[in-house]
Amino acid sequence: MTSVVRPTAVDSGSPVAPERSPNRSEDIFSHLTDSIDRSERKRPLGPVSNFTVEQLPHCVAEIQRSERPNGAIKAFGRSVNAMIGEADYSGLLLRLPQCDFEIAKTDIQYLVNCTYQMSAFAGLDPSDAELTVGAELSRLASLTCQRQPSVGVLSYEDMILTNPVQSDPRLYCLGAVGVEERDFCAGHQLIESELQSAMDALLDLRDLGGADASRCLTQCVARLESAQDVLTRFEDHMSPELFSQFRAFYGKNPYRNTLGPSGRFSARVVAVSVLLVGEELFRQKPQFYWDLYRLSEYYPQTSIGKVFCWLSPDNRDAWLKPAWLEGKADFPRSATISPVVERGGREIERLHEACVCALDRFTRMHRRAALKHTVEPSRPLVGVEASESIEVVLCQRLLTLPP
Repeated sequence: MTSVVRPTAVDSGSPVAPERSPNRSEDIFSHLTDSIDRSERKRPLGPVSNFTVEQLPHCVAEIQRSERPNGAIKAFGRSVNAMIGEADYSGLLLRLPQCDFEIAKTDIQYLVNCTYQMSAFAGLDPSDAELTVGAELSRLASLTCQRQPSVGVLSYEDMILTNPVQSDPRLYCLGAVGVEERDFCAGHQLIESELQSAMDALLDLRDLGGADASRCLTQCVARLESAQDVLTRFEDHMSPELFSQFRAFYGKNPYRNTLGPSGRFSARVVAVSVLLVGEELFRQKPQFYWDLYRLSEYYPQTSIGKVFCWLSPDNRDAWLKPAWLEGKADFPRSATISPVVERGGREIERLHEACVCALDRFTRMHRRAALKHTVEPSRPLVGVEASESIEVVLCQRLLTLPP
């Protein structure tokens, strides 16, 4: 692998049906095609973005097929760093508008993560792996963290929230596996969109004095049920075989002991949970909050920062563990909609209960899907530490024990 020049098409194989962007739940995991129609290019870093989108999956496949993968990944690292050294990408990165910067950050983290994962695949020791990542790529990755603080590895925010999966997805795999990988990301994006709508309705109810409580809660129920419909596609239609092939690239960083991108780090799930059942969740499952603060760097920083502000309304440094978490103060009920519900009468209480039930069903389905596709087949876990039980983590957002 002496050159970064590769075929320009990311996917191989002949489609058996016209490709549609998976912008509806019934489109994801349809298994109707093994190619991706990139309808709108989003390439903020020019050649670097082009390489990430068009050539990276081919490079991954070459390394996997190579008789000398250690030499192949080292050549890949040299090529990437040589490409970055050919232009002032640092200056470009700092000048980009925020929306373009976020995609550029995703491009860089996809390259960094790939280099580490394939270095481990090739059996490189830690020092060789760092040399393979290289100075130029490492410098760009550090600059992204300076402009937008983050965990410094490929995150849930990179993979799901900023990855332009509907029109120009960043992927590691080719053919049908790549399409399944794209659909996995697209499904999570659809869920995040529904959760955002549910959260917006609850915030209107909590913060706007004249909000129509019935309308807000009805909208919340509908959006949570829609998110559950998307999640059903994961449980019923995602291919375990294809999933296992692309999932390997999103595991824990094999050299830095950091967690991989996981739905555990959805700030919107946290936000909806706090708004609906925050106080009761603290009473029944305080570990949920302890882990939220302990692993805060893995969440989208802007979003989780807002939740922390709700949970520490009188604390100037909302990121610090609040006094209530250690039993030194009362839980801030103002973070939740409970005060509004209590003033609303029986009908509003009934709608609130419907929202809680919808959230519970969503959380239980996520647990079932995760167990089906990860724990039961004994696949490596990406969003938990070695000392943690995946079952305990999955149950942290359930107010009652699963059946």
